Amino acid sequence: MGEVFQAEQLYPLRRTVALKIVKKGMDTAEFVSRFESERQALALMDHPGIARVFDAGATPLGRPYFVMEYVDGVPLTEFCDEQGLDLQQRLELFIHICEGVQHAHQKAIIHRDLKPSNVLITEVDGQPQPKIIDFGVAKAMDRDLTENTMRTGMGQVLGTPAYMSPEQADFDAQNVDTRADVYALGVILYELIAGERPFAKKELESAGFKEALRMIREDDPPRPSDRYDTLAENRDTVAMCRGTDTSSLRRKLRGDLDWITMKALEKEPARRYAAASALAQDVQRYLDFEPVSAGPPTVRYRAGKFIRRNRAGVVT
Repeated sequence: MGEVFQAEQLYPLRRTVALKIVKKGMDTAEFVSRFESERQALALMDHPGIARVFDAGATPLGRPYFVMEYVDGVPLTEFCDEQGLDLQQRLELFIHICEGVQHAHQKAIIHRDLKPSNVLITEVDGQPQPKIIDFGVAKAMDRDLTENTMRTGMGQVLGTPAYMSPEQADFDAQNVDTRADVYALGVILYELIAGERPFAKKELESAGFKEALRMIREDDPPRPSDRYDTLAENRDTVAMCRGTDTSSLRRKLRGDLDWITMKALEKEPARRYAAASALAQDVQRYLDFEPVSAGPPTVRYRAGKFIRRNRAGVVT
């Protein structure tokens, strides 16, 4: 839909920026409207985890453009694997991503195409900082925004199948709300911890588009720990990229991380986490050795967490 160029802004500030412009030959009313939707969505938000818009306009030939923050970053999963981030580091980074998504939701914007390539990781003061980009298929929940700017089409499948929620795969844009982004975050979390998506790339590609959408709507994916066991010769590589060995990674995935991820991936939106912030809070509880809301409400489970938490406190 749009082409992105690295550019230099000279006034009023001199800085490197990203210039996004409607592709030549694609300046139809539909594409221009969707392009304008992205521009308006970005303009509404002000969060360190979301790329900012600085300016907007049109070329002499009428092609719309906008100027936004230049993000010199690496896609999420690529960064994590290249840097060899362990599970804790990956989960801490994931929490920051959830915070950016929650900000968008508070501004009444649903991304609808969250995936690792739309989350770029930069380094700020030596620390990884996620930046969510590409709100090109975003949806507004606010009535005024919906009527005036956010025209994304009816009866269309918008998003990337591997990260798409069942309701998005059902061709019904009206039933898509913030929990569609929660589902996509669940897919991202699954991939971050297990090294593969709930529905593997080869599975979806070999199935064909319509069958892939049916799978997303109807089939239950395996738990992350079970998916990890299917990786065969890749298991050692996945574990090594997470700073551990196969048996340790399998053990860490079972239990809380399986439960958290599968709750985010529930087919029925009402059974998922109600918000990105709720998902982030459960991940933080896991990191703090506290009972997670997705876990079983048993005395044994909670007692085990209490013992583990206090044992960790003594060690530190």
